Amino acid sequence: MSSECTCSLLVMLCFILAAGAHGGTVCTVRSSIGKEVLLGSNFTISCVFKKECTKQMFRNEQIYKQFPNSNEVSVYVENLTTLSIFTCKCMEDPEPCGIDITPGYPPDIPQNLTCIRKTEFGNVSCTWTTGRDTKILTTCQLRVQGDPYLGYKSVMNSTGFCWSTFPIKSSKMSRLIVSLNVSNSLGSKTSGPHTFTLSNIVKPSVPKILDVNCSSQWCHLHTDHHSMDLVEVQYKAENENWKNLQTNARKNLNISKLQPDVMYKFRIRRKINRTVGLWSDWSKENGAKTKEEAPDKELDVWYLQEPKPPQSENKCFRIFWKELNISNAKGKIQKYNISVLEQNRKSSNAFLLSRNKSICCLNCSVSVSAVNSKGQSPSKFIELRSPVHSGFLRQPHKLLNNHSIAISWQRSAIAGHSTEYVVHWYPVGDIEGIQWIRVRDTTANITGLQPRECYQGAVTVLSSSGPKIASIRGIFTWQSAPEQGPVPQLDWKKSTSMQVKWSEIPHEKRRGCLRKYTVYLMDKLKEDIKNYNVDYPKRQNIISDLSPGQCYNLWVTAWTDAGEGPRGSDLPFCTLSDAEELLSRVILAGGAVLLACLILLCICQFASVQRRFSNCCECTAIPDPANSNCAKTFTDDQGETKLYLQQYDSSLSEDPENVEVQEVPNHSFTCIYIKSISQESSSSDATQITRTTDYTDEYISTHGAISGGEEEEDEEEEACLDEFEFFPSTHSPFLEPLVLTGGKLTLDVVKIDCSEFLDCT
Repeated sequence: MSSECTCSLLVMLCFILAAGAHGGTVCTVRSSIGKEVLLGSNFTISCVFKKECTKQMFRNEQIYKQFPNSNEVSVYVENLTTLSIFTCKCMEDPEPCGIDITPGYPPDIPQNLTCIRKTEFGNVSCTWTTGRDTKILTTCQLRVQGDPYLGYKSVMNSTGFCWSTFPIKSSKMSRLIVSLNVSNSLGSKTSGPHTFTLSNIVKPSVPKILDVNCSSQWCHLHTDHHSMDLVEVQYKAENENWKNLQTNARKNLNISKLQPDVMYKFRIRRKINRTVGLWSDWSKENGAKTKEEAPDKELDVWYLQEPKPPQSENKCFRIFWKELNISNAKGKIQKYNISVLEQNRKSSNAFLLSRNKSICCLNCSVSVSAVNSKGQSPSKFIELRSPVHSGFLRQPHKLLNNHSIAISWQRSAIAGHSTEYVVHWYPVGDIEGIQWIRVRDTTANITGLQPRECYQGAVTVLSSSGPKIASIRGIFTWQSAPEQGPVPQLDWKKSTSMQVKWSEIPHEKRRGCLRKYTVYLMDKLKEDIKNYNVDYPKRQNIISDLSPGQCYNLWVTAWTDAGEGPRGSDLPFCTLSDAEELLSRVILAGGAVLLACLILLCICQFASVQRRFSNCCECTAIPDPANSNCAKTFTDDQGETKLYLQQYDSSLSEDPENVEVQEVPNHSFTCIYIKSISQESSSSDATQITRTTDYTDEYISTHGAISGGEEEEDEEEEACLDEFEFFPSTHSPFLEPLVLTGGKLTLDVVKIDCSEFLDCT
């Protein structure tokens, strides 16, 4: 039974050995200088095969060389600089064999050794560098003199940095002596011994700021308990650099000379004393804000004159003031107080966070102050006086950079001698963005300008005789052509002329200071183009010499000093023909007449107007001469007027003789009457002499009749009333009786007085 088991075991062992032999690699790969080589080395790679086959060698999975039948093959590799994988295999067998070759450097001498002891009784940590990265596995080792332990090892990282941490086993040790070693397969380097005084390498733990209490100009820091004798504090406001303060205080730290209403950040570190030990790491930052104070500086105030309101003696001004900076405001400004003093009358107004105000007054002054939660600043007084304009400054400005220019002027250009000038500027169309500076020389630097933006401003001389101002136009740093063209509109047109207007280009599309516009006019029939230049800021133009009944196309472009912008929208139009223009004039005149009639008709509906017309008609009434004093006194005189009438014969060529009129004097005046004559229808050629009759009854009447009774006059009056029936009002002033006396009209009764015609009552 035992012999059978032994045979079975032997058979199984044979199978296992056969399987193991069959599963092994068919080759072995070797390097002549090892797996880690110096960067740029030359060496030989060899492959030894265990069976006959078609042999292949690969480098980084790419076929490197193919060999004939041989048990050992080799290749020579030159200047290897990167990691390479060499493999060999039989073509008939997919199982390969291979080797990895890594190029690198030997280590440098260890340097930059630093040792720190965390607290007075903690472990020591040392760090050092080996120069460059060796690119292969490199071992670092630190040995402590007097320590039975052979060494403290670590592995160098990719930056060539080594470190090691170890305890101080003897409390009596005052000095630390260490040596360093760095090694890899390409070499080894050692440095040391290095000596340290333990008290000098002690680094305290990180301190903590527990709380911060602040007033308006100082802050008090509460920290954790510690035994260090020296503390360094760093503090800063937002967007400022750190400021340092060292103190011997251990727990309570005071930082003074701070600005009111400012958020500060604080951090601290500490060490044993000024000469011994290392500084701890910085604590975590802690922030606090100081309290407010009342502002203690006057505002910078300026003003510009504005157009005064119509029919007013007051002058209008726009008051501006600059915002106080953080150090001067000493808190958040809540409002501004403006007081106006005019003819011993004072009024005060508050405007929340508004930094300009329009004021209309006469011979007045203003005071402006800023107010925060703790009080207000000293008042700034300024007298509002109308400046005398001295024209424009035409001296070119000098470009300093993309955000500033320099301007200069002569004293005679503005007139007068002054110790102070005010230069102000603002973007065209945006007076809210005004800025100004005060200078004592005849030069000034204008800053804060934006590229491709146009500004305007002025230089004002402050003198005892009153301010004098010289305007500045076209302030810019650099500019480009406009990005948009104007939009034209037809104002009016005739047969041979027209007027065009166009819109302003938006400020953000101007890209600089506009200099002129160009109006292009294209004749659609002839297809020729004419252009007309219009200086900025004028935005209209009259074009004449057009052809009647002709169609045109018009567009407008804008210019800066950098060039011409794109064309705006097109404006097609056709001029009027001669007949159309005549018809339009007739329609216009007819409409004007109709409108005038309607207005007159509406006016006549007012009772006051009717009374005025009635009074006017009474003033122009013709009195009856028969009832006058002249006619009454004439009958008393026996004067006689003879009229010689000759029968007119149509056969005679000569004109009939004139009528002889004889005047009868009466006191100091002459009264002339013509007697009515009834010509009978007889053929007598004899001259008839009229007899003296009653001159008070027969004469030429007021209504034009030779003689007539009351019935005839009534008929004429009714006919006259019928003619006025078309008026809408039955109480027309022309329908009322002209004489309301109830008797005959005499010169004594009628008094011609038209003063009531203009009386509104």
